[in-house]
Amino acid sequence: MERENIKKILEYLDIGILCLSTIFLILNLETITIRYSWSGSLPVISYKSYSSIDISSYFILIILISINLLIRNFNALKSMKPYIIAFTPFFSIILSLLIILNPHSLVINPISRPPARLESFEIGGVIYLILSSIFITSSFFLALYEETTRKYIYILGISIIALFLSDFIHESGHVVFALISGGDITEFYPFPVLMGGEFTAGYVGFKNVPSNLQALVLLGGEIFQWTVIITITFILTFKPHNRANLFLTILLIISLLDFPLYAINNSMGLPHWFLIGSTDGDIVMFSSLTGIPMGIMIILACIQLALGALIIYFIVIKKEILIKQEKF
Repeated sequence: MERENIKKILEYLDIGILCLSTIFLILNLETITIRYSWSGSLPVISYKSYSSIDISSYFILIILISINLLIRNFNALKSMKPYIIAFTPFFSIILSLLIILNPHSLVINPISRPPARLESFEIGGVIYLILSSIFITSSFFLALYEETTRKYIYILGISIIALFLSDFIHESGHVVFALISGGDITEFYPFPVLMGGEFTAGYVGFKNVPSNLQALVLLGGEIFQWTVIITITFILTFKPHNRANLFLTILLIISLLDFPLYAINNSMGLPHWFLIGSTDGDIVMFSSLTGIPMGIMIILACIQLALGALIIYFIVIKKEILIKQEKF
């Protein structure tokens, strides 16, 4: 009973953090001041203060808490609880670090481009760090009292491995299509890297690619991701359900989100993966080169999200529900 009471207290605490985060977001408090080394295209030192609505931190924190609360209270989502418990504090920690180390990547509509650095925290930034720290602590205690600590560490570990593997697959797609097109690779970073004051999930530099094939090279990362999606979907459809599938499931989710987040987030000026990644990535450049409007790319991204939700439900969640029913 004591354990259940503590879990209930943690839930009430998260509800309180959610309410306060929403209130402070609506109040639009001054949050951070950023020092830019450029003003437009000129190398001029300038300072800009951003409010809570101007940066993505509060929005992402509200989304993370909402998902965390939903996963605890809807039986249909119980099979996803270990994944969410693993990801929410992990992303919250990264988000808190980024607001200090690379705040430019969190600004929805920056006035200038990198290099940039945090100049000072305002009242909204201090409140955000306090709320985020409480939520991170609450999430870790939830993992402890759900008796999923080992599972938590295991899932977090393979999630990080899956993220790096997905990054490698994506960047390898650019490399392969650049070489097929007759180009040369000048740089290859298949992992997150700080470039020009902005954390990108990876980077491939190439040259000597014919202009009519450059769009194909830009799409090469997504072509490889789509191949991964098809392959893993096929494997999980016919392979017996067991713990070994967990890594494939996480890799599948990451691959399914890659193109939609590129199209939707970049169109709003957000980094590819909310926290890290280019704000002007492959899909934006592909759209510019081909003349295909970003609106079309966003529609395709929404279609992929819908298909991805169906895939995850039918080959992961529903299969696990059926297996549990058979056991009883």
